[in-house]
Amino acid sequence: MTGLRFLSTLAVAATFALTGCGTTAGSSGGGAEGRWVYPTLGRAEPLLIGHRGASGALPEHTLEAYQRALNDGADCIEPDLVITKDNQLAVRHDTYLSTTTNVASKPEFASRKRRSTDAEYEGRMDWWVADFTMAELKTLRAVQSFPGRSKAYDGLYQIPTFEEVLQLAKSRVTAAGEPVCVYPEAKSPAYHAAIGTRDMAGAILAALGRHGMAAAGSPVFIQSFEPDFVKAIDAMTDLPVVMLVSDKAALDAAMAMPGAPFWQGLGANTGLIMDSAGKSTGVIEASHAKGIPVHAWTFRDETPPKGMTIDAFLTQALSLGLDGFFTDQPITGYRVRNNVRYGVE
Repeated sequence: MTGLRFLSTLAVAATFALTGCGTTAGSSGGGAEGRWVYPTLGRAEPLLIGHRGASGALPEHTLEAYQRALNDGADCIEPDLVITKDNQLAVRHDTYLSTTTNVASKPEFASRKRRSTDAEYEGRMDWWVADFTMAELKTLRAVQSFPGRSKAYDGLYQIPTFEEVLQLAKSRVTAAGEPVCVYPEAKSPAYHAAIGTRDMAGAILAALGRHGMAAAGSPVFIQSFEPDFVKAIDAMTDLPVVMLVSDKAALDAAMAMPGAPFWQGLGANTGLIMDSAGKSTGVIEASHAKGIPVHAWTFRDETPPKGMTIDAFLTQALSLGLDGFFTDQPITGYRVRNNVRYGVE
């Protein structure tokens, strides 16, 4: 099963990473014999993943942000998933609501603010997704949470369901005319299990199945930071599963688990794949040696390393053989990847 999913992962990378100019799998420019210039797995062009949609331009995790990401050249859109009081998969990065919605301005929900029962947010006073039905969340509106970004679109867009994101993906194609890749992240699955909500893995796979996106070869990657969840869902699906890791300690802990690696993709923090001088740490090479692609997060126009432009930083990361990258500004990623492809300095 793992081997089949690895082949499916390469097929997804080859098919859904191509943007512009009517390219097809195996014919992207930038290298000998039309292959990608840098040492990705299979020399496939790296996937451009719209992080929370085009979250640098519009409030994150809204249908409008996903539409913008696709318009700006993304191959994949990335919905983070949490579970509501009535067991619906809602699309939010956090299990709380204050930073990305206007919930604080809603007097009807003032009494819902409470202290967290989740160890991850011990002591935090907030409004929690688990206390709201999906219908109640639909009365809220998204806001821009990242400092310094435009607030012009605050209060305009609803919180989508996972079903709505899948419907959007099925209704669109990428800039290259290919099917849209969906890259859901299961947020805090252990927390959701602990508070008695339904199994997140089963809910995600059921939703994908209803939209014909659960079979091997579908343009889907499922990701999580929790190794236990990754291992569990790995046994439930033929879709590629991605292990998210923020640092070497997290990677080492995941690798120490029985049966590791039980993932078909590694989602690594940029600081894990390269050192402060921009040199490879060996993580990409080690993962490639196991046949596992690496997708790095998160590239933001506002936060390149000191003394570098975002173009230079992303180009440097791609040169290491990165197989995909998450960015808040897909239009920047699209430009940089095209510049690499066509040898533009």
